[in-house]
Amino acid sequence: MTDATDDPALGSARRRISRIRWTTTVVFAATTAVCLGVLVAIALRVDTSAQTKAFDEGLRQQAGSLSELVSISDDGTLDLGRLNATQVGRTTSVLGVVTPSSIEYAEPDQDALPTDDELRRVLATQQKDAGVTAFVASQQRGPTLHWAAAPVFDAAKITSSTPVGAVLLVGGAVPGAAEHAALRNRLLLGSVLLVVAASLLGHVVSGRAMRPAVRGLASQERFLVDAAHELRTPLSVLQLEVDRASLHPDDLATQRAAVDGAGRQVRRLTALTDALLLRARAAVGTADLSRERLRLDQLVERVVTELDETTSRRSDDAPDGAHVALRPDPPPAVVVRANPDVLALGVRNLVENALRHGLPPVVVEVRADAVVVTDAGPGIPAADRARMVEAGTTGDSRAGTGSGLSIASWAARVNGGGLELDDAPSGGLRATLRLPPA
Repeated sequence: MTDATDDPALGSARRRISRIRWTTTVVFAATTAVCLGVLVAIALRVDTSAQTKAFDEGLRQQAGSLSELVSISDDGTLDLGRLNATQVGRTTSVLGVVTPSSIEYAEPDQDALPTDDELRRVLATQQKDAGVTAFVASQQRGPTLHWAAAPVFDAAKITSSTPVGAVLLVGGAVPGAAEHAALRNRLLLGSVLLVVAASLLGHVVSGRAMRPAVRGLASQERFLVDAAHELRTPLSVLQLEVDRASLHPDDLATQRAAVDGAGRQVRRLTALTDALLLRARAAVGTADLSRERLRLDQLVERVVTELDETTSRRSDDAPDGAHVALRPDPPPAVVVRANPDVLALGVRNLVENALRHGLPPVVVEVRADAVVVTDAGPGIPAADRARMVEAGTTGDSRAGTGSGLSIASWAARVNGGGLELDDAPSGGLRATLRLPPA
């Protein structure tokens, strides 16, 4: 007996759902990665902006404080004595004092100051709007630094249009580059781990969410296979009855027999359709497969009679001379507890499977707890028997959908029993549908 997970219909449905599931996981992972990437970029920008803002504010404060240490005498001479005498509060790497005509002070050297064009721009800005300002500029020979400029007023020109006699500059690189790089690496690593964890979790959750879809698709595929298997014979016989009636339009007895035969096949088709729908609903858990006490001998006798009539009308449905023998005939009274529609479906498929794939005689035996169907055909190797009860598996090259033994096995399980396959004494296959006692 095979596990439900080995059902080819279920496997096909699972493969299609699996492709959708993996596509969903990839899209989810990509979306998560993009969102986290945007968040990391924003976080790094905010961190850089905060560090830069704090550093620029420190430069402005230092520039304002140091500019008070520089003065201009009445004769226009710069007094840098107090600036040279103090080192307190200096945390910048570059310091300079420039006038409109020259660079009066540079630490560590003039090449560390901004370019001449940038110095002229700063001087012009201070003459128009004196105050401590911050800007970014390249050194004459070096990297780009952050700068702060503070005016040094000339008392003699305080009322003129050019009251600023000099500009003090302080500059340096924004500190915390190593800390910023470490933060960036931590954020990137955390984002990668989050994407992996979210993708795995999403893949697991989507798999659980798609299980009903897998079962639903498998149920649909199994129903189509079973319907093709079950309806093929009665539809063919019904066509034969219609053809027989059309070939003898003036023979009233033939017409009446054809109508009776067609009616029997229509009733059989109705019962088969109900049984197939019952199995489909059972597969998704919406059917009530209630059992009742019934006469197993009468049910088997009715199924055998119907199939014997069918095979006598259709020589292409079984080997020449095939017929069904009931043993003993009549069978003894046997009472079991089972679902009559499902059980009839299972017995019918066992007998039809023997007629289609075995050789005559096909013998059906009613026992106290089982229905045994034997044939004289080639049988099934022991290694292949478990596979043969899978839907879609056939044991020879004859036409068929490979659902007969699968349906019979399902019918036995629904009724609390099981299907056993072994060698018949005549060398064919013996299929035993076991049922629990009433």
